[in-house]
Amino acid sequence: MRYELGIDSFFGASHAMRPAGERHTHSFRVQASFLTDSVDANGMVIGFREVSNLLDAEARRYSGRFLNDIEPFTRIQATGENLAAVIFRNLAAALDETLPGGPQLVTVTLWENPTSYVRVSRQEAG
Repeated sequence: MRYELGIDSFFGASHAMRPAGERHTHSFRVQASFLTDSVDANGMVIGFREVSNLLDAEARRYSGRFLNDIEPFTRIQATGENLAAVIFRNLAAALDETLPGGPQLVTVTLWENPTSYVRVSRQEAG
């Protein structure tokens, strides 16, 4: 069997579009989706707690901050699209290091508000 695991985290952060965009704040919701074939003896997805902790740690990197001051957004636009891709890459790397052979990250979905989101998948994240 194949299991898909979805975990959400939340953070507030501000950003501005360069060169002259106005600084504004969003209450972001980020969801990471994972696939795995493995469950433990209790029928739970292996690595659930670790995956949740990794996503929360990634969200804390941005919480309460001005995204434009955080790498790589000092060099690239702090758009939702770029933020979702950065979160995807960082989370995938942390997952590979923490749980090699564990759940595979398949998507990161980032909401800037309750009605608008961007979704990044492995192919798009590069």
